[in-house]
Amino acid sequence: MRPFVYSLSPPYLAVVDHREQQLIEATMLSKPTYRKEEYAATSPTTPFKMIGSITRASLALAAISLSSYLLMISATIANHDASPPLPSSFTSTFVEISPEEVTSSHKQHWSEEAPDWATKEINFRVPKEQEICFAHVGKAGGSTLGCSLGFRLHCDHGNVVDDDDDDDVGDDDAAAQNMNQDHHSSSLLAKLTTHFFHTDVYNCDDDAGYFLFIVRDPIARALSAFNYNKPDESDFINDTKWANQRAHFYSECPFPHMEAFVQNGLREDGDSPDRCKKLAIETLQGTGWNKKQSPDHWYFNYQYYFEAIPSDSKILTVRNKHMEEDIGSIENLFECHEEERLALTASKNTNTWSDEDDLYLSDESISILCQALCNEIQIYKKILHQALNLSQDQLGVSLMELEAKCPHEVIAEECSGVIPDIREKLEDHRGY
Repeated sequence: MRPFVYSLSPPYLAVVDHREQQLIEATMLSKPTYRKEEYAATSPTTPFKMIGSITRASLALAAISLSSYLLMISATIANHDASPPLPSSFTSTFVEISPEEVTSSHKQHWSEEAPDWATKEINFRVPKEQEICFAHVGKAGGSTLGCSLGFRLHCDHGNVVDDDDDDDVGDDDAAAQNMNQDHHSSSLLAKLTTHFFHTDVYNCDDDAGYFLFIVRDPIARALSAFNYNKPDESDFINDTKWANQRAHFYSECPFPHMEAFVQNGLREDGDSPDRCKKLAIETLQGTGWNKKQSPDHWYFNYQYYFEAIPSDSKILTVRNKHMEEDIGSIENLFECHEEERLALTASKNTNTWSDEDDLYLSDESISILCQALCNEIQIYKKILHQALNLSQDQLGVSLMELEAKCPHEVIAEECSGVIPDIREKLEDHRGY
């Protein structure tokens, strides 16, 4: 896929590629008309010019009063169907199968089974057109949802310990899964969600009926991912090797907190040396990665998850701040009976170790982050817009929540930086 500039008409519904027409045909939804501007190679743009510039159109739109802005949201999302069509002829007949009959895309491409944490007990066959693959975007709050759907992850007797650390899974996870099997077996959504996609474990069937995304606004997700991989004092005692490796990214430049990362590494006149500034923009935007040092979930970003799934995929979305509401809308889409609804498992997967400095971001730093993550924001908006289960009101709420942090990027017609070509990244981590 060649890189290109994302553009849109009208505002808000950014990120345009060949998926759009296919999705229209697949779902029969009414969509605005988009235009696509192919990328033409131009003279190099420095990272700081790239994140520091916004198109004239964006700046003009950003000056609109709040009242006009809200009216524009309503006009923009008017064509987003508040009641998406139900899956055709939805009747689930679950046929019992043996574990050997469960398909594994991961095994097909890597010649090995998916790691245990990325699996669940499946003893029935789901019709392919109704099968759901869970795309667990890291640091978006997917631990609660994943364990509730029955995936092993790092679930601890109904709670979540830490599903985003992909290296080690406790021996008690399978036992915890079995203890909760009765809880999951009554849920229709849990039955339909059979496969899992997280970081470099793509265990989805490409012909699955739906892909279920868990999402969080890109600024909050970036902050959480930064804090997640930062070693603390206990890490240097309990896992010295890991802590020393991670310490290079956080201590040498230095990036002790996210605020310092933005001010020293992303701001053009920041105090960090040029090599650290280059490292900062590349890691944040997912184009550079050192697995042993920089935050994993910056590398595995929205672009990675979105481009990894088939171009004609039907998308379902659960928003981190509206989890129960969105799960309910998906269940309504599938005409779920009350006794078949999903009961969420309590989660402990929060950064309780973060202090006030870890969580602080100045207004200036938030603005800089919004500019640096402009392309990520456009893809985040596209995932929301393509979600079959979200109404126009729900879409509008999420856009207004994002507007509070990133007003320019919410209404931007295009980003100044061309979205990266990640074909090699997909081959290396998805498997093809």
